Amino acid sequence: MNDSVATRGDRRLHFQLHGEPATDSGRRPLVLIPGLGGGSKLFGTLPRRFAREGFQTLTFDPVGIPPSSDFEGEFDFSAAAADLEAVLNTAGLGEVDLVGTSLGGKVSLQFVHDRPDRVRRLVLLASSAVVSPRARRVYRFFERVAATIAPEDFATVVAPFLFGATFHNERTQVVDDIARATRPTESTRRLMTAQARALQDFDGMLLTPRIDHSVLCCAGLEDTLTDPADVRATAAALRHGELAEFERAGHSLLLEDKTVYDRTVEFLTAH
Repeated sequence: MNDSVATRGDRRLHFQLHGEPATDSGRRPLVLIPGLGGGSKLFGTLPRRFAREGFQTLTFDPVGIPPSSDFEGEFDFSAAAADLEAVLNTAGLGEVDLVGTSLGGKVSLQFVHDRPDRVRRLVLLASSAVVSPRARRVYRFFERVAATIAPEDFATVVAPFLFGATFHNERTQVVDDIARATRPTESTRRLMTAQARALQDFDGMLLTPRIDHSVLCCAGLEDTLTDPADVRATAAALRHGELAEFERAGHSLLLEDKTVYDRTVEFLTAH
């Protein structure tokens, strides 16, 4: 694993490369894009697992997530896409595959729209292009939570929404451990607040007509954050969209259901 830093203006972005360049011509470098308030730690051991599959895998910490620059101001999806391009350029990566979870899926859609030549395939995990009235209310809730809830209470408040009922009931200790370990910094709380505010106005359906890439849209049927119906609508709106639904999973798909990982690898390696 190699740690490096990319810069764009006064923004510093920490990133890590896991594994070596793929020897299989069917595999592109893989970039994992985190959700709201998340960074490279969100993916745990998954980067190493993907690397063992033959994918050189990149994870990064967006501005606002230590050790990247502190976050100030408003969150902008085009700026986030430009940050991602700066990371890819510094890492020396050309065409890549993207796996974006939740808000990271929307960053991925923006990046594919802005730089279609840099992406081969895209996987959206618990993410949609739709901005429904219900979704706006969810984002407003997270904006208020990020701005007002004490760091030590944050994970306890949001945990019921991050996992499906099956995972809560069967992996109670894991949920408790994650909650205890989650303590957002002041910079991260500013980032989450701004991200949740920006989500209320982000309409990815305006981007889909210009996206000509293969996209796998994954929905957890126990997800109480991203409505599975919105994921279905996203897959239908994309020219080459595929839908995969998982009955016993909520919002944290890769953690909750191991078959999500298998389906992702299958999609990325298909000819």
